[in-house]
Amino acid sequence: MKKQNAFKAWNLLILSLPKGIIAFVVAIAGICVSLPLAILWIGLPMLALTFALCRGFMEQEEQQVSRWMRGSDPQHSITNHPAALKSEASSSFFSLLKDGRSYRSILYSLVQLPISIAAFTIAVVLPITAFAVMLAPLAYKISESFFSYELDTFEWVNYPFFTELTSYERSWVAAGIGLVLVLLLPLILRGLGRLYAAWIQAVSHA
Repeated sequence: MKKQNAFKAWNLLILSLPKGIIAFVVAIAGICVSLPLAILWIGLPMLALTFALCRGFMEQEEQQVSRWMRGSDPQHSITNHPAALKSEASSSFFSLLKDGRSYRSILYSLVQLPISIAAFTIAVVLPITAFAVMLAPLAYKISESFFSYELDTFEWVNYPFFTELTSYERSWVAAGIGLVLVLLLPLILRGLGRLYAAWIQAVSHA
């Protein structure tokens, strides 16, 4: 098994949000429209189609995280074509309604949205924060040269070591901390990717 790629883990977390939004909208719209129409029998095929679509979303994401866990490119996973999903919904109507995996796919589509929001937020904020802290000396120089403002890094810290340093020296302390964070980013991103993969595999194999 190859080592998981940190950049691909970051890409997996970033793309989880748009896919989570699509799955959530399809699940909510499909259930809200098909259930009231079930008494007219029109809603049952629509419900089966909703199951098929949500199941396709879940299985596609499962394939991607499985490939990433094996060290392959998540973007090369096999996807389900919409026409194939319609055919599956129409040809195996009762099997979809009886299959527990279909109901897990609805659970995935509903819960994936808040999880993907958290994953996307962390994946965006963490690298930006690490690089921003690492560039604290540059920010200090720009602030002092262009805005005549002395940027006081760690001004909230009251330890003697920090109070004895100048603002510029404290910016270099911040840069050191930022450098450590940047060096740890691949490890953190791979860890977040494993957590995300664990959620996908848990809901798809429950």
